[in-house]
Amino acid sequence: MPQFQRLQDALEGRRLALHGNTLGIQPEQVLVLETIGSIQNFINAVRRTDGLEWLAEHDIRDIEPEHGFSLEDKPGKSLNGQMFMVMTDQKALSDLRSMFEKWKRDPTKKFSSGLRPFRQVFEYLKKIRPWGVRDRIRETGVVEDWRNRLRDEQEAIPFEVELWHREPGDQRVTAGGRLRFEIGAMGGSVLQQSVIPEIAYHGVLARLPASKIQRIIDRLDADDSLDEYPPDIRLLAADNIMYVRPVGQCAIRIADSEEPAQTVEFATTRVPQGDPVAALLDGMPLTGHQAFTDLAGDPHPEKLDGVESRVIVDDPDGYADTYQAADRSHGTAMASLICHGDLHRPAAPLSTPLYFRPIMKPVKGFDGTVERIPEDVLPVDLIHRAVRRMYEPEGDEPAIAPTVQVINLSIGDPIRPFFREMSAWARLLDWLSWKYQVLFVVSAGNAGQDIELDVPTESLSELRPTEVAREVVSAVTKDTRNRRILSPAETLNGLSIGAAHDDWSGMIPNRRVDPFPSFSDGPNVVSRHGPGYRRALKPEVLVPGGRQTVAHKIPTPSNRALTVRQSRSRPGQAVAAPGRHGLLNEKAYTTGTSNAAALTTRTAVELHEMLNGLRSVTGGPPAEYEAVLIKTLLVHGASWRDIADVYRAVMKGRHGARAAREQVGRCLGYGAVDFERVKSCTEQRVTVLGFGELDDKEAHRFDLPIPPGLSGRAQRRRLTVTLAWLTPIASTRQQYRIARLWFSPKNELAGDRVFFADHNAVRRGTVQHEILEGKKATSFVDGKVVKIAVNCRADAVDLPRSVRYGLAVTLEVSEGVDIPIYQEVRDRLRVPVRPPNR
Repeated sequence: MPQFQRLQDALEGRRLALHGNTLGIQPEQVLVLETIGSIQNFINAVRRTDGLEWLAEHDIRDIEPEHGFSLEDKPGKSLNGQMFMVMTDQKALSDLRSMFEKWKRDPTKKFSSGLRPFRQVFEYLKKIRPWGVRDRIRETGVVEDWRNRLRDEQEAIPFEVELWHREPGDQRVTAGGRLRFEIGAMGGSVLQQSVIPEIAYHGVLARLPASKIQRIIDRLDADDSLDEYPPDIRLLAADNIMYVRPVGQCAIRIADSEEPAQTVEFATTRVPQGDPVAALLDGMPLTGHQAFTDLAGDPHPEKLDGVESRVIVDDPDGYADTYQAADRSHGTAMASLICHGDLHRPAAPLSTPLYFRPIMKPVKGFDGTVERIPEDVLPVDLIHRAVRRMYEPEGDEPAIAPTVQVINLSIGDPIRPFFREMSAWARLLDWLSWKYQVLFVVSAGNAGQDIELDVPTESLSELRPTEVAREVVSAVTKDTRNRRILSPAETLNGLSIGAAHDDWSGMIPNRRVDPFPSFSDGPNVVSRHGPGYRRALKPEVLVPGGRQTVAHKIPTPSNRALTVRQSRSRPGQAVAAPGRHGLLNEKAYTTGTSNAAALTTRTAVELHEMLNGLRSVTGGPPAEYEAVLIKTLLVHGASWRDIADVYRAVMKGRHGARAAREQVGRCLGYGAVDFERVKSCTEQRVTVLGFGELDDKEAHRFDLPIPPGLSGRAQRRRLTVTLAWLTPIASTRQQYRIARLWFSPKNELAGDRVFFADHNAVRRGTVQHEILEGKKATSFVDGKVVKIAVNCRADAVDLPRSVRYGLAVTLEVSEGVDIPIYQEVRDRLRVPVRPPNR
């Protein structure tokens, strides 16, 4: 048999696959390919190579063309790009590695005719090797975390191990047992183990003596190969380990205020009624604050009647006992925003209570207090238990909050920015979202690092506001790698929310610097950006998250840097806050994507009320479609606005006109949202809702009547169409998303697609949002319609059941134009729907 025959057979049978991440991979079926230079160069070489080009046509077509990695434990040292060659034939894998090693020793060596294509791509590879020690710690932050804990002289150091998910279950038991043995042999202990087969997750929380961690660190520093370890520190070489990570992340620091304490009065006595529609998983709130008790002017919480509380706290783990009143900062702020909105913008409190589950504890240190997920639990397991408790009975206890439609997560993992691979936490949210038909609203995450401007120090003060904005945008987008969304914001079913640079707090104090004085419709400087998995748009929308100010940092000899100023003082959004002297009516100011997510959740509850109102009038839409319709409407009011011109100019100059649109979409998503537009109609604007459920290869067609008043009028008109759904997931497949829904935006009424997100990117997630315009005078006979077909296909595997979706379509002309758009469409619909406000 010719040498490497198994590899040649696998190549001829197309039994090889290139993957961009480890989703669904088994370690014995994969080789790690380290590229020389960027991944994109290697991919291009594969595409140009006859006999291998098919490898680049599927799984790797949506890989982010980004360069390399960096080792946290060796700052400044770069690694090459990384991909994975997967096949079930382990002998063929061995052949590939052996052939590459022989080629490295002698590049002139001849290959058999069937294997010659590999010669052309080997030139772009530095190494072909099995999954090893370096992969288990790559970009997890665990080494840096260990160093910090060693400096703090901790005796025992905790960490999380994510194991390769094995099928069948007995293999998982064996893998867990082997890991427990290895940890025990090193003098450590296993604290918790969690297995969730539906998301291919097998996590272990463990602890090792500091002396053993120090030996591992020393070995990392001394040996760059990282392949073999002595028996007493061989943990990182265990075959069943995929990743080793820090624990207890999602830390939120409690900022200090630079201003005297301020109080706020809640004059309203509107009592929440009914069952909760929204849930908040966060740090423990100050439940006695007047924001939640409605006892205006009375600081005595013992008078609180539980029925009148705006917040229903469910604390089965007893986390509240670990909090002092002064430490209940983040949860209080988020609950305040959900219940009342920005306190500088008077609004009626929500009519339903807010379900609250504490998932963080306060931790005091030399530099203040942080709220964080405890170190003795696995975050994925904690969220799983919390959500399951809401919808499923536990023993004799019924489901605790089965009416919840929207779950708010205004937290993220600061050491896990998203990069190509779905985190277990994001997979969990996607699976729970599909299982319980609930929408997760997740903050994109905040980036607090300095902004390094490419502007001479002496020139900064001479720039106009728009020029300053352009320099800031240029600096922030250059630092994309360090400003990616934080997991679990890559969730596919959930909505990820960025923070728009906007609030109602009035003038900015002179000591603060506003980086965007002329814009309120773009992301503030701490708001992280996308893309998401397989280059889906993330975050989808920007919602006011406060004007984030900066300060001038001591300049370098040539350029100036701006540093982010975090405090509880203006500007920002006014929220309820723990009182400094035990008072229960104080407020503070905050900014960031946490706020934006909370305000989005508040709007979701208002949309629930609107849908209930429609149901009482028309008999629809049915309650089971609420989650997808709320998701649809939360995005429906989004658009790119003035700040998009600044981003376009920067991206065009850096990437060229062709790539600019996709690059801008990564930063702006679908744009800033005007929620008020989706809550009501006008005479010149009508919004129509559609809904349904589809199976694979099915389609539904919706007909929107064209108002006869538009016939023959050269009047600018806009058509906005938004489609949203919840998809089942395949956690062991690269495609991951099972249900792919879409519509074609082509129509004769408004045929021009507004310069907006890339037309491919809008179909990669679970929301497609299109804005189209037209102005040409066209004759429309009465009865003419805009046809919108919603299509469904199965992506990864067969659909387990039909997929529910929501559709929103808005047709409008400029206000004041004498065309009664609303009335003409209403009269021609079979089921008339009256808007809340005319």
